[in-house]
Amino acid sequence: MMRYASLLLSLTVILSLLMTGCAGLEKREEAPRVNLVSLRVLDVQFFEQRYGLTLRVINPDRREISIEGISFEVELNGQAFAYGVSGDPVVIPGFGEQTLEVEVISTLFNVVEQLHNLEQRSGQPLEYRIHGRISVTGGLMSIPFEQQGSIGPAPSGQSSAGPSTNSRTR
Repeated sequence: MMRYASLLLSLTVILSLLMTGCAGLEKREEAPRVNLVSLRVLDVQFFEQRYGLTLRVINPDRREISIEGISFEVELNGQAFAYGVSGDPVVIPGFGEQTLEVEVISTLFNVVEQLHNLEQRSGQPLEYRIHGRISVTGGLMSIPFEQQGSIGPAPSGQSSAGPSTNSRTR
């Protein structure tokens, strides 16, 4: 009988811990969007380059998002270009937005590959993709995001009104 009581107590403790942990997994009405705002060169070394990115995180949900960190990768014309992480915490209010200043690192190989691709794609728009994960404070899971777009000349017959973007969160 003592063994049964011990087992019951253990199951009760485990279930209460799971219920408490699941409180951080509340389903959001709509996931946040991450847009690439700008890219600038910070430091150029022979084997490694550092760029500053400005990202805009938009919260289309009524509940605030408390971001603990973000990890992401930037691709240009379908090829890996740079990657980065940021552990700077930020709170985005419900139906609000916030810009994040982050750094990314690229290698000599990535830059040479991109220069080669640009030469081959002369006159075509530059396609980009940024994707990664947002870690939310107190959450057990991170939120994936992805944004794609193009910059440069529009296909013939269309006017170019600036960068075209397609943002989605999986």
